[in-house]
Amino acid sequence: MLSRSLVLFFLLGCPVGSPALATDNTLNAESPAITADYPDSSKWNFNLRPYFFLSGISGSVTVPPTFPMNSRFGDLLKHVKLGAFINFTAQKGQWGTSGDFQYINLYGEGSGLLDMSLDLKNVIGEVDVFYEPGTAATLRFLAGVRAYSVKQTIMIEGVELPAASTVVVDPILGAYGLWKLSDRWDFELRGDIGGFGVSSELTYQMMALFHWKISESLAIPFGYRVLGYQIKKDEILMDTRMAGMVLGLDIRF
Repeated sequence: MLSRSLVLFFLLGCPVGSPALATDNTLNAESPAITADYPDSSKWNFNLRPYFFLSGISGSVTVPPTFPMNSRFGDLLKHVKLGAFINFTAQKGQWGTSGDFQYINLYGEGSGLLDMSLDLKNVIGEVDVFYEPGTAATLRFLAGVRAYSVKQTIMIEGVELPAASTVVVDPILGAYGLWKLSDRWDFELRGDIGGFGVSSELTYQMMALFHWKISESLAIPFGYRVLGYQIKKDEILMDTRMAGMVLGLDIRF
């Protein structure tokens, strides 16, 4: 699984920080591509992104027992409690930093013979440092730390089992790119991989977003995101994937 994830990572060129919105700078005719960058690299530029992650959940959790899950976001609407999602990015020149905070409360129903349900309360926090090489203005490489706190409550045939919880803190490596498609549209692609057995066995993330620019300081990002975890800790064996639509608002200043 780790080798396949590494292959995906390098193929995609691969998110937690939100890259800056594109500018409308006109490139000369000899430029091979339209790029997106900050207008003034001599000062700090900031991007604040509150957003929704409209996620379903699939995989399994063993507390024990093993609990299989496969629920789409549409199936969870009457159960899910949308929490807080926010991302912040700061960049000056070729260097920058980003932070991301998520609270997700998801509910899933088992597909086995028994009547089972699972309530997941997830808190995910991430801090990254990224670097933009001078030879690739559309690409940024990142290194950071992602912390994941999960609390799981399982009910079997109407009987609630003791809650299980754990916290993992993982190093991550990744990359993301931002390409200007037109004066109003940008495209963002991001991916990262981490864990490496330090805390969780594996964590990975992939995200593809379109940005619709309302003005120089506002844009609406929307697209698709996948966030996966494999955890073996504190009597919990967890192999889950959260995937779904992302919708937010970029505020640049």
